[in-house]
Amino acid sequence: MTTRPQVMSSDVEAQVSKSIDNLAAEFEALLGKDAPVLRAIQHLAASIPSSGAAVADAAGGDDGWGPAISAEEAAELEQANLQLQVEQRREQVNVSFSRAQAADVLGISPQTVSEWIAQHRLVGLKDGREWRFPAWQFTPDNAEPVLPGLGRLVDAFPGGVVSLSRWMSRPNDNFDGRTPAQEMVRDSGHVFAIVETLAAA
Repeated sequence: MTTRPQVMSSDVEAQVSKSIDNLAAEFEALLGKDAPVLRAIQHLAASIPSSGAAVADAAGGDDGWGPAISAEEAAELEQANLQLQVEQRREQVNVSFSRAQAADVLGISPQTVSEWIAQHRLVGLKDGREWRFPAWQFTPDNAEPVLPGLGRLVDAFPGGVVSLSRWMSRPNDNFDGRTPAQEMVRDSGHVFAIVETLAAA
């Protein structure tokens, strides 16, 4: 028995389409217009059944999902995904502080910086043998120079440090265009509520 795709509401269909468009734009910005992965994303976008297509399918038409991606296309997509992850990591390392710089910003010793990593009071990225510290977690407040609740944030966020750093440093509609890092200063509970919805998705 063939399982038919569920009919998506027009709102869900629009959200999925927007997400795919955003993904394609991000790949294009990082890899260029001729990147093979863009063909795979276009294939994915074309294969998502609209509510009308799903109704037609229920009447006996095509299954609505289009042809399967070839092994070659799948390999290209996997390679492009890996390349994107490397580029994203490099991007975050480039806007991060060294251990000595972090110590200077915080007014503590480099050894204390290492202790704070172990205590989950700082978020760090390894760059070879060196630690790098994404800038978004630091505040200009001498009384509280690091965003509170970083350990909880890292544990709750459904992704690694690179994904978290990208999310924390980009404007977000959930916070009226503020970055999650900016919102943490205003209302950390709001940020954790959104993170919980991301983790549940």
